[in-house]
Amino acid sequence: MAISPESVQAEIVSFCEQCARSLNQLTSHKARIELISEELPKVLLNKDLMAGLLSNITNGEAYPDIRRPTMFDNEVLLYLDPQGLFSLRIYLWGPLEYTYPHDHNSWGVIGTASEGYEVVNYRRVDDESHEGYARLVEAERLRLQPGETAFTLPFSKGIHKTGNATRASIATLHFYGTTLPRGYLNGFDIANNRVYRIYPPRRKKQLLAGQALECLGKEP
Repeated sequence: MAISPESVQAEIVSFCEQCARSLNQLTSHKARIELISEELPKVLLNKDLMAGLLSNITNGEAYPDIRRPTMFDNEVLLYLDPQGLFSLRIYLWGPLEYTYPHDHNSWGVIGTASEGYEVVNYRRVDDESHEGYARLVEAERLRLQPGETAFTLPFSKGIHKTGNATRASIATLHFYGTTLPRGYLNGFDIANNRVYRIYPPRRKKQLLAGQALECLGKEP
């Protein structure tokens, strides 16, 4: 049964509010990840709701707001907990599209509504003492089926790349916990053993503007 554009938002909000009530009673990343790993498949396997979300995006409905700035260009915010406890996002993947290896500023549970979503987890094996240098080894490679989930952890414990191993476009849901105050993600160039900082678009513009302003001040 088709879901109206307005009902899509109501169902997502109801799901997230229920998750918030349960998360408020938990204190560890492990317990929170276990809870969301059980709850998120209820949305992923709800084909009417997922189809409603994708239809809303396709048709430019007010919800979700695809104009809101996000870290990645295939990411759309679905819900932000008023207390900052978590956020829920949908990611849209073109054929054979992957992220670069990166870490996270929070714990998270990620899952797919379609076949073909791949998660490659890495372990950092250097001691992190040399700026700009990082050495990673592949620790695990997962191919998720519809409704299945994986998880990530903050900083070096959650380095991975994810993407679409098929030639069709797919959608995934990502549930992230409270963001820790670092202000950037680390990206990794495995071939060259390099680590670099990735800033949110707004913060990147501020940094570049400040650097350009400093440069202007040095001009004769």
